[in-house]
This record gives sequence, C-alpha cells and structure tokens, in this order.
Amino acid sequence: MRSTLSLWQIVAVFSLVVAVVVFGAAFAVDLSSARPDPVPFDQTVQRGITMADEQRALGRDISIPRAEVFYSQYRYVVGYVGLDRTVAALTEPGHEQQFGYPLAVYVSDYSGAEVRCDENGTLRTDEATGWVPASEAHYVVNGSARAPSGPVVVPFGTRDDASAFADRCGGRVVDWSAVRHHSFEEDGAVTVREQVDDRRATANETVQTARTLETRPVSVVVGEDAPTVEAAIDAAPPNTTVVVPDGVYPERVTVDEPITLRGRNATLDGGGNGTVITVAADRVALTGLSVTGAGNRTVGNTSTGDGGAWDATVTAAYGNSDAAVTARNTSELYLANLTVETPSSGFVLRRTPDTVVENVTVNGTASWEDGFMGIVGMHADIVVQHSTFHGGRDGIYLHRAGGTVVRDNHFYDDRFGAHLMYTSSALVADNTARGQEYAGVVVMTNPEGNAIVGNDVRDAGSGIMMAGSRSYVGHNVVANTTRGLSANAGRSLYEHNVVYGSNIGIIAATVLPSNTVTENDFVANDRHAVSGPGPLRWYTEDGRGNYWSGTYDLSTDGGPTLDQPYSPTDTVDGRLHHTDAATVLRSAPSIHALRALRGTTPGFRRGSIVDTHPLSEPANPETVAMLQNQTTTEESS
Repeated sequence: MRSTLSLWQIVAVFSLVVAVVVFGAAFAVDLSSARPDPVPFDQTVQRGITMADEQRALGRDISIPRAEVFYSQYRYVVGYVGLDRTVAALTEPGHEQQFGYPLAVYVSDYSGAEVRCDENGTLRTDEATGWVPASEAHYVVNGSARAPSGPVVVPFGTRDDASAFADRCGGRVVDWSAVRHHSFEEDGAVTVREQVDDRRATANETVQTARTLETRPVSVVVGEDAPTVEAAIDAAPPNTTVVVPDGVYPERVTVDEPITLRGRNATLDGGGNGTVITVAADRVALTGLSVTGAGNRTVGNTSTGDGGAWDATVTAAYGNSDAAVTARNTSELYLANLTVETPSSGFVLRRTPDTVVENVTVNGTASWEDGFMGIVGMHADIVVQHSTFHGGRDGIYLHRAGGTVVRDNHFYDDRFGAHLMYTSSALVADNTARGQEYAGVVVMTNPEGNAIVGNDVRDAGSGIMMAGSRSYVGHNVVANTTRGLSANAGRSLYEHNVVYGSNIGIIAATVLPSNTVTENDFVANDRHAVSGPGPLRWYTEDGRGNYWSGTYDLSTDGGPTLDQPYSPTDTVDGRLHHTDAATVLRSAPSIHALRALRGTTPGFRRGSIVDTHPLSEPANPETVAMLQNQTTTEESS
C-alpha cells in the first residue's frame, strides 16, 4: 500500500539531495589536456584476473603484463591485468559513454628487464617493470609467453627489445593499433549463458557413468561372509559389492579398493571420534547407508597442508575437518542415497574429479556457528544434485573446484546455501534455499565464468551475492530477503530474475559498472535498487529494460516499454511505488532539468542507475503472479 507522505515532505528531502549533489560537483576534478602520470598499480581499480590466478602468479613469480587507463569521466584510474582484458574493455559497446574517452593509457614496459619464458612458456622477470604510453610501445603477440590464464601480449618500450624477445619466445612485433584490432578469444557472459546446456549435459554424462558402479556383483555380505564392515571391505575383490544388512555398526572404516559399499537400512556409527568413512581408492561407491558419530573437529591441522601451495592453510583447515565421509586424491566416486548426522562436515572431497553426490541428506548443527560444511569440494570438479542440507555452516562449500555442477538441491537454515571460493566455470542451478543467515548463493574471490541459473532463494539475509567477472545470473527467484541481488560481479549478465518483497531488490556494488541488467522483475521491494560509487549505470539492453513495480504511473503509449526512463536510485522515482505524491513531483520542470544535467555532467553521474526503457509489464509474468498469489494466501491465513 502506498504511504501518505506529503508532496512537500518529498520536496524537502529532494531539495537536500540536490544541494548535496551541486555542492559535491563544485569540487569535481578539473581534467586538463595534459597527460597524467602513471600511478602505482595497487592504487588503481583493478580488473582482469581471478584471485586464484593472481595467487598462483605471485606464488610462482609469474609476471603478467598490465595496463592502467585514465578516463575523462571517471574519477579513478582503472588497472587491467592482461592486455587482452584492456583491449576488450576499451572496445566494449557503450564503454566510452560510461567512462568517457581515455585520457591516457599506459602499459608495462619490459624493456631493460631480464624477461624470459621458461620451458612451459611462463613469462618471468626478476625486475620491476616501468610504464610506457600504450601508443608508443611495441608488442609481441602470438608467441609462447603465458600467464596462468593463458597466452599474453608482452609490451616493450623499444622495438629492438621486443624483437629480441620474439626471437627467444616466438611471436611477431606489432604496434598499439594492431593490438587494439587483434582478435582475443574471450568467453563473455553471453557465452557463459550459451554454455549452460553443455554444462548440464556434461554433468549428465558424469552421473550416468558413476551410476554404473551400482551394478557390481555382490561378493561379501557383512554378518554372513565377514564379521565386520571393515573385514568385509578387506575381503571383497575389486569391482564387487559389499552388502551391509540392517543394523547399527559401531565402526570407522577405510575403503581402499574400487568396490561398492551398499547398505540395507544400515548405520555406521563412528563413536564421535574423527571421520567415519575414509575413501582411499578410485571408483568407490557408497550407497544406502546412514552415517553418524563423526567427530566435532571443524578445522583441521593447518600444519599438514599441501606443501608450499598458496592456499595450503585453507586446504588444511577446511579439508582436514572431521566428516562422515572423507576422500582425498581419488576420482570417479559415487556417493548416493546416504543420510548423515554430523556436528562437523558431512563430506570432505579433496582432489576427487568426476565424483557424483546425489540423493544425500546432511543434518548439521542447529546453530551454524557450531557446525561446518555439508559438503567441502576442493581442487576438482564434482557434481552434487538432488540432495538436502539442514543446518551447519554452509550447505556446499567449494574451493578451487572449477567446473563443478550444483543442481536441484535444497538448503535450510544454514549460513550460506552454496558458497563458491576461487571457483570458476561452475553451474549452480535449480536449487532452493530457505532461512539462510547470510545468503542462499554466494560467490567470492573474483572468479569468472560462473552460471547461477534457476535458483529459488527466500527468507534469507541475501538472495544471491556475486563477485568476479563474466558470469551469467538468470531466471532466479529471490523473495523476502534483506538484499535480493548483490551485483558485485563485473562484465556479467543479469536477466530474467525476479526479486520480490525484499528490503533492497538489487545492489549495484561494482565500482566499475560494466554489467548488463535487463528483463528482470523488481516487485514489492522497499527499495528496488541501491547503487555504490561509480559512473551512471544503464540497466537497458537493446531497447529493453526491466520491470519495476510502481512505474505503471509513468505515461505509456501501450507498448512493451514505457516512454519515460526510470531511475530506481532517484529520490523521487524510488518512491513511485510507495506514494502518489512522487508521481506529481516527478513531472516538475526542475526535476527534468536536473535529470538532464546528471546524464551529461561527470560530477552528477555517480552512484545512479537509469533504465531508459523500463518494461510496462513483468518480463516473467507467471513467476510474479505466483509470488503475488502466495503472498496473498499467507496474509489471509
């Protein structure tokens, strides 16, 4: 219901905002025609590398060419890691409209440095590089030089140094114009959207292969052929099945042969000491068991990490916790139809590629602070599907588990439902999350290429929190949260999401706005959007924006989009779905003039979102209607 806030109250608030904006604009930077000097790279707003690649580069002394760009309408210097990312940004459609023209572009200068390629082509130098204007540099392209993310373009201040490097590492020498027109292969957010079906299909193949482990012939039955589960495992020939009949078995076991351990209403009880089942072989299957009595150690011994790896401490701490099931350095496991009661972790899976977890239930602690992860997946891709996670810290926690598929799972009353760290190219699809303390789905540490699709998150602190770049967030439902979508992933595509009944619909959190946000529905939120610092953000693509409930008061010619732009972060527009007075104030000539000024003057562009073609009807009408009907039913009951 709309409030009765008076027109004059809104005018007073808006006048204060205008005064603040005008006062701030008086101190805007005066951009002269002189070319600015380079700045230390750590003082730039950085783009272009995942945190995992950055850590690998630091740990192995890998050098990655960089660039920094000064823009005419952006107050910060933007630093790009990798010249391919620099060129991609400078040639993005609408990039100049967002940031203005480049006042200066500097690139790393490898002239004078002892730069080399090792036997794998990795670019290395023991010396700090300086800066050279991009237009004056000479570039080696199509050579063997590589960084963790792939081939690199290497710039030099002199042509002789560039030619000498090309002689050693291959490639050819070109100028800045050629680099700007060079074809760099890059998977953008649209490409990630197109990969969703392929990722599903690949997961289907992995699941079908894993399920064949259920058909192994029975060789040993516990209680008939062997007195204990451990004895049965020891007696079973490889590629056969051990049957565990009805009963409770007070054992902790190790499976070190490729066998299938199949329970028939059987429970393994570890007695509250350590991990209950340890898997130490490839192609092991565990099915039809209940597991209880894991120890309550939620953090492992950090002194037993993976040597000098940059993430050794995290690996040891999270990957050595007590668990119902632990597997390390194995592959193609099948863990299905298992029920776990645990005060710590349910499953800890380290370097277990092509492992499938399906139809499991993990019951963790009632308070998430007391427990740990339902599943820990580290250093390899896995598939987790059709499973349920109650309580504990995180339902599924992934660390450097690129390519993992998490789909059709249910998360209840934990800290995070699905939590991705240093994990790129994952698919998180069609999961439901309810009652999360912080978020249903959270992606951290600047990964890239993730697809978050078709999830349903409700009654949580946040719905979906994204970080990183070049990701696809589509067809999700977020309802009754404090924060619906946190769009902190740059160069990403957000489309066909529905955010309903939340305190804040979407938070535009990137300092460097570069996302496409279109055909989403923001309905019945207290505030549809909040924007952080940065240039104006355009939430329209190809003439279609988003649906914002309350904009139906704007005049329209009956077409699919309204004939007036809408700014959900504007003091007046942001009140349209709350008070009729905002509609009157919006038509004032002074408001139109201020909007025009904000759209053309750099000092007035910060921290705003504008949808130039807001939709007149929801883009996802069936989903919106379903949420509205559910709300009506709940209110009347």
